[in-house]
Amino acid sequence: MLRKGLVGLAAVAMLSSVAFAKDAKSGVERDGKTTFAQSCAVCHSVRNIPEVLVIGNKKDWAELLEEGQQFPSAHGWVGTRKMPRHGGDPKITLNEFISAVAFMANASGADPKWKEAPELDPEMYAKILEQIQLRYQRNDLYDKIGKKY
Repeated sequence: MLRKGLVGLAAVAMLSSVAFAKDAKSGVERDGKTTFAQSCAVCHSVRNIPEVLVIGNKKDWAELLEEGQQFPSAHGWVGTRKMPRHGGDPKITLNEFISAVAFMANASGADPKWKEAPELDPEMYAKILEQIQLRYQRNDLYDKIGKKY
């Protein structure tokens, strides 16, 4: 089981480091603000979905901000509660997703400020990858026993 987890973690790390999606027009990976506007704003700019965290609403974000950057980034990437995997955007990269989460968190009162993917220290990036792997394993288990996540 541990070996399978490490292999999966290594695969995620490799893919995230080499598979930066490029903006179709500019050839550059999107920053958090751009990714938010193009991929996240439809859900996170107004409360059109019950329980959605609205950007800028400190009360909405308070609990997640306390958890630290690795948890909301990883859990959102894998999919959690009503949030679909990859935020519902099949073309978004992990780094763009991390950057968008950081942008939303910072606009919602993160202190200290969360870093976008290019500025993340390797330790935090590793924590995010570890949490992604753990979340995939948990979801796999829940699928086997028929529990909703």
